Amino acid sequence: MYLESPQNPRVKAWAALKTKKGRMAHGSFLVEGMRLVEELLRSSLQVDALLWDVGSDELPEQITDAALERGVPMFELSPGAFSTVSDTMTPQGVAAIAKIPDNAGLDKAQLASHTLLLDGVQDPGNVGTIIRSADAFAVGEVCCGTGTADPFSPKVVRATMGGLFRVPVLSCGSKDYVDAWRNKWPDGQVLVTAAGADLVCYEVDFQKPSLLAIGSEAFGVSRDIVDAGTHQVKIPMAGMAESLNAAIAGAVLLYEMFRQRQ
Repeated sequence: MYLESPQNPRVKAWAALKTKKGRMAHGSFLVEGMRLVEELLRSSLQVDALLWDVGSDELPEQITDAALERGVPMFELSPGAFSTVSDTMTPQGVAAIAKIPDNAGLDKAQLASHTLLLDGVQDPGNVGTIIRSADAFAVGEVCCGTGTADPFSPKVVRATMGGLFRVPVLSCGSKDYVDAWRNKWPDGQVLVTAAGADLVCYEVDFQKPSLLAIGSEAFGVSRDIVDAGTHQVKIPMAGMAESLNAAIAGAVLLYEMFRQRQ
């Protein structure tokens, strides 16, 4: 189907997915770029539409074949209509509309034995990069808690590099998630990152059920989660830097959790 006008109702609905309000209203999110769309089509997520800018290069066969195999409706958009939907400065001419998974709330949380809570991490790039690391290091679930960027926003989706399609990710209140996790794992440990902690990451026994909480660079983990934690943990550093970027710190800690479980 060819859609020319940016005012087309379908185009306007897809463009609304760039906002959290629009995503909540439609229960869907936007995925852009050749690689990400290809990753999405290989995933188990529901894909509602494949969009192609007729003014761009032809779609690669692997994308069209995957869409046809899954029965995904394909829409050709005029350059003007596609730019209305797109969230990138230099669009690649392909996008997809995916359904937000029904396990994206606390009521469907898996509460995995080794899980990650992002508490107040507002930068979309950091959130996406941490989800990408969670995918790389076999984290069972990621909770984007209180004050954390929406994991289904276009910038976060791009930064995950496909990790969002493979790791269960949900959004809910940080304390609600910790309480639910501790109810399931009463002997588990809630590890709160803190630069002034006495316990260094390689001293933690990550063989135990573990919830790792990472906070914002500016304010750290919130008081409620600090109080709910069983241990505070830090990454030892030899240089003059006071702290690490949240995404870098997350990757280091998630690797240590992964390494000990091998």
